[in-house]
Amino acid sequence: MNTPDRTAALCFVAWARVFSPVAAKDLRSDAWKALGLPGDFGEVEGDYWAIFHVGSPPPVPLVFHAALGMEGGHAREEWMRVLQFLGLAWQDAALPPDHLAPGCEALAAAIDKGDRVMVAELCERYLQPWCEQAHARLAEGPQAMRELVGCFEGDLQSVAG
Repeated sequence: MNTPDRTAALCFVAWARVFSPVAAKDLRSDAWKALGLPGDFGEVEGDYWAIFHVGSPPPVPLVFHAALGMEGGHAREEWMRVLQFLGLAWQDAALPPDHLAPGCEALAAAIDKGDRVMVAELCERYLQPWCEQAHARLAEGPQAMRELVGCFEGDLQSVAG
């Protein structure tokens, strides 16, 4: 990945919209379609919210420190450094910096900059381990949510090298 891969970068911007609880429903639905995820978002919306957003923590937390059993302050600080390194502003943020949605946006920025090292590090340290945890927690979960995680993992593998 010596040159920016705009298609791969846009893919992870779409993933950020899918995983963000603050994204408008129409943006999430559009991203769902663009990524070729199973079914129509409206058909699986209840399972989506129940799996990723409802509960404390939800069955599959989207905040890395909760999903990966890390100390929260350290994870948030590390992600703030990543965002700063990539030149991403963190103004009026509604999500913690170690949430999967901003993580996807950071990965998109690293891909767009052609930063192979950053892409590999984000995938190896956070994103792929999140997928492993999500798969484990969804072993008996709704099929569409298992497929969602599988699609996300496939896209990660395509950029991780």
